[in-house]
Amino acid sequence: MAATTSPDWNTVGILGAARGARSGAGDPVGSEHLLAGITSAKGAAREALGAEGATKVVLLAVLRDRLDRDGAWSSDDDAEHVVTEQDVLGAEGERRTRYTGAAARALTAAMEQARREDAKKFGAAHLLRGLLEGDNRAVEALGACGIAPGAVLARLDDGTGRTSTTGGPGGPGGPGTANTPGAPGAPGHIQSISGTDPADSRTDDLDPLLHATRDVLLGHDHYRRAPFWMRWLLKLGGVNWASRPAFWVRMETYEQARRLGGGTAGTEHVLLAVLATHEVALRYPHLAGRNSPGPGSPHAGGERLARLGVDYVSAHRALTTGRLRLTPDARPVEQYLGRAGGPDPTRTPGSGAAARSGGEPAADPGTGPLVEALLAEGTRARQLVDALSSPPGD
Repeated sequence: MAATTSPDWNTVGILGAARGARSGAGDPVGSEHLLAGITSAKGAAREALGAEGATKVVLLAVLRDRLDRDGAWSSDDDAEHVVTEQDVLGAEGERRTRYTGAAARALTAAMEQARREDAKKFGAAHLLRGLLEGDNRAVEALGACGIAPGAVLARLDDGTGRTSTTGGPGGPGGPGTANTPGAPGAPGHIQSISGTDPADSRTDDLDPLLHATRDVLLGHDHYRRAPFWMRWLLKLGGVNWASRPAFWVRMETYEQARRLGGGTAGTEHVLLAVLATHEVALRYPHLAGRNSPGPGSPHAGGERLARLGVDYVSAHRALTTGRLRLTPDARPVEQYLGRAGGPDPTRTPGSGAAARSGGEPAADPGTGPLVEALLAEGTRARQLVDALSSPPGD
């Protein structure tokens, strides 16, 4: 039997998304673009990637980070052996679309797998297996995220794209069980856009209280306070919140207030947002960027709080036990957030993987100025920090 050369409709969409992920319309489609394309299509392949933390937001952020940076990739994806789509897919392919040698081999491997299964067309799962079989930029992109190809394939073989039900996130006795914040049906639970409860096996030790913040970062969910147009854009292309920490804190503040059952946000919720976003971003250095810690770091506010010995779980516990009495803020919380709010995260320069809603964004001020403003006055945030950083008995 001849190898199957026709992609199913889902995979046709993946190939289109891969073309859109290129930095330039005339560039060949690489294996990394095919991998990113899979995250845009429904199905087991996307769920397997997402369960390991390789979502559309994450992979596009990795591609953007490596644009026009010398030595960014160790693999050239066999760019010397570029072929046209017709060379790979036959009459169904386009002559003007080109693929790197590694991308073409992944497609060929996908067709061969479909043929062995006696499938009429090859699908996303076939393509994902074909990509992860080779030494290419798709595998390298996963490596940049700290993800092993074998872990993704294990998810795919399991057929659910979810964590094991024998423990860990979502399993008995693990985070995500009944009455745990963030669990389905529990207060503060955020349902994923894909309709599943995603879990990243690399962050199994992340406190369940931080799962909702993590899910927003990975693109599994969006903030309810965001206007419809922003939610639509975020679902379409996503945003790397870790690269816009000030704006991320601004959005997270109101979510923290909602989770704690408060109708009005206060500076204590801003503090929780700084802590939550910083601690989650630390788990994903490929999203937070290559910034050195210090006063000029975009995450300087969270770093300062960490040096004071203040962490999210402790702050959350202090606010929910009812033992801490905080006096009112002298000013509305919006005045603090407005001074260090950051740019619209949907505005990203360039085209292709870098394109969003319109032009060069303003520089994000980071969380340093915000935390400085919170601690410079007798805010509820300052009172909370003083209570947590004071020696016992004071």
